[in-house]
Amino acid sequence: MPTESDLKKNVWKSIFRLIQPHKKRFTAVVIIGLLSTGVGLLEPLIYREAVNDVAGLFVKQAKDDVRHELGVATDDDAVNNLIEKGIADVEKDADAIGKEIEQIKPKPKHKEPHTTTHVASRTPNQALQTLLWAVGLLFLINLIGYIFWLIANNMNVKLSCYIEQRFIQSTFSHVLQLPLSFFGKRSSAAVAKQIDQSEEVSAIVNAFSQDILPEVIGLIGTLAIMLTQNVTLTLIAFAIIPFYIIIAWRSARKLESGLSVYYDRWEDVSAHIQDALTGIKTVKLSGAEIRETENLKKVSDGAYLDYIVRNRRSNKYVFAEGMLTHLSSALVLGYGGYLTLQHRLTPGDVVMFVAYLDRLYSPIDSLASLWVNLKQNVASIARAFRLLDSTTEPKQGKELKLKTGRIEFKNVHFGYNAEREILKGLNITIEPGKITALVGTSGAGKTTTVDLLMKLYEPTSGEILVDGQNLAICDASSVRKQIGIVATDGAVFRGTLADNIRYKRPDATDAEVMKAAKAAGMKTTLERLPNGLQTPVGENGMGLSVGERQRIQIARILVAKPRILILDEATANLDYATEAEIKKTITEVRKKNTVIIIAHRYSMVHDADHVIVLSAGEVLEEGSPAQLVEKGGWFADFAKAVDEETEEPEEEVEEDTLDEETEE
Repeated sequence: MPTESDLKKNVWKSIFRLIQPHKKRFTAVVIIGLLSTGVGLLEPLIYREAVNDVAGLFVKQAKDDVRHELGVATDDDAVNNLIEKGIADVEKDADAIGKEIEQIKPKPKHKEPHTTTHVASRTPNQALQTLLWAVGLLFLINLIGYIFWLIANNMNVKLSCYIEQRFIQSTFSHVLQLPLSFFGKRSSAAVAKQIDQSEEVSAIVNAFSQDILPEVIGLIGTLAIMLTQNVTLTLIAFAIIPFYIIIAWRSARKLESGLSVYYDRWEDVSAHIQDALTGIKTVKLSGAEIRETENLKKVSDGAYLDYIVRNRRSNKYVFAEGMLTHLSSALVLGYGGYLTLQHRLTPGDVVMFVAYLDRLYSPIDSLASLWVNLKQNVASIARAFRLLDSTTEPKQGKELKLKTGRIEFKNVHFGYNAEREILKGLNITIEPGKITALVGTSGAGKTTTVDLLMKLYEPTSGEILVDGQNLAICDASSVRKQIGIVATDGAVFRGTLADNIRYKRPDATDAEVMKAAKAAGMKTTLERLPNGLQTPVGENGMGLSVGERQRIQIARILVAKPRILILDEATANLDYATEAEIKKTITEVRKKNTVIIIAHRYSMVHDADHVIVLSAGEVLEEGSPAQLVEKGGWFADFAKAVDEETEEPEEEVEEDTLDEETEE
């Protein structure tokens, strides 16, 4: 059995497999993102030059003040005095005065560079020039960085959405191909939630392409620059990092624990909401609105309490990390200021280090948060991967080729679990071109028999043959394409009536859809509805009666023209007049097809060619309806019990017809 660590590794491998086909585009996004990060690393260096040049103004002013106090003229004063002297001494040669002035005036030279321990003096014009250059460069750097980020973000969103969309589609497709037994004990809302969690894929792709690698490069670049500028200050800044990492790691561990239970609780909330909405009519008829709300409160209380606890725990770690960041900033600023006073560091260097300090802890903080989020993303998406790990229905590849539609069950055994066997060595033959009825008490195995024929389940042992072909080696989809079934629990989807009728055969023409609808007894319904076949239908057939939903399913199978037609309690919700119409249609269908009827109404089976009575998964009796009635067994009692009620159906037909006329 794989350990939790192995499961996590498998999830990461699966994620990387999703990205692998798009590695070129992914790499391009990463490179452009790194360029944006790299450009941003230049900002503190510009801050340093600007601050030092401004500080240079004060250095020059300080020098001038010292000269003035000592009685030493500045260069400008010496020139002015010499000019005044030349004007007063008119006898002196003007050329000589000019030469003296040229000797006293400072020769043009390059600005003295700043050093780590020395700020060079600057004139106002020089400082202003530096500030203008700094403002321009900062704007340009931010513009270039933003352009790189914008390009990378647009490319990344397109890439991550494509990967996520494909993954959700493949997960959904995989789930649709899982055997029916998979859904037996699972809420459809919970399964839908697991598929929806596939959207975490984009968050993971974004984290790697635009967050993790750029943050790591930014951290390395910041450390490299800081070390080249001042090792001592860098070590002071770095001294807090181990404690920061420990807190971040503990935060990730704590927040990761219990994620599976956390997501289970939210799936229960979704399942409860969907169950109540799906059965909204039953909820209202039972007056259970308040009770369902209270049940939702009970289910959601645990989920929200867990969320609050997790948020409180997260904030505790965020507070500790923030305090460490501020402590580090205070140490760097304090020690940097001390070095400045000792003339061992310039003010610009201190400003630069403080700016880089933010860039040092910001990536660590981001990476720690990303790690926690990634843990949650992975825990979430692991649930979708577990769906993908579930084994789909076997794809044997052999196509079922029907000729006549003869069906044989040979010593078939089956049980939904090992404790209870439903079919116990079933041996039956269903002849083509005939109507065969399966009857018996509830739980006798009638529906299970047709489910095995539809390959919704596989027999434990024995063989099921159709025209001599073993279904065990036939592709399930090819079997279901040629076998149509109408069941009491068949679904009606959102869309129009026409969309629902052509669901099994999407290429059916409007004329074929209309013909099937009328054959299914929908003529009165279509006349009543303002848009006929184009009338929209709500979820689960909301807005239609139970009988109308049943007729849609019958029409859906009739338009598909399957070679084998199964009616599993197909007329249970229909009035006797509509049932009579359906029976006429079946009589026409059976001329070219094999028809199997499962019914609890004798009226549906008394015209059958052959009747098979099942009891506890075995054949109790079989023969024509007349033979079985004459025999006096279970079927005879079944027919007698219904015959005693033949008066009531006539009255029901009149009432149902009257109701339809009134509605019309």
